[in-house]
Amino acid sequence: GKSYDAMSDQNGSGFRVNTYKTGKDKEGCFRETLTGGWWMVNGCNYANLNGQKLHFITPTTIPRGIAWYNRMNTKSYEYTYDKVEMQIRDADFGFCT
Repeated sequence: GKSYDAMSDQNGSGFRVNTYKTGKDKEGCFRETLTGGWWMVNGCNYANLNGQKLHFITPTTIPRGIAWYNRMNTKSYEYTYDKVEMQIRDADFGFCT
């Protein structure tokens, strides 16, 4: 099946650093609760690989640490990650070559 790219919404976004805040923003997202430097979008963020490494499960709808939201699994904001790895490749790299 087709996988979901949680970073596609960050295309064209500016890189900035967030500090921890609470509550929803005006779009109804919890974007401001994400921490660390990241490409923060004007809508909801579905990925944040530079977030804090948490040692506990966060509430379902409030991402605070490393986040990778999967629309096919609404509980994915609850996950904690020991480590993440971001790899970069040329834009013309074919997925099905």
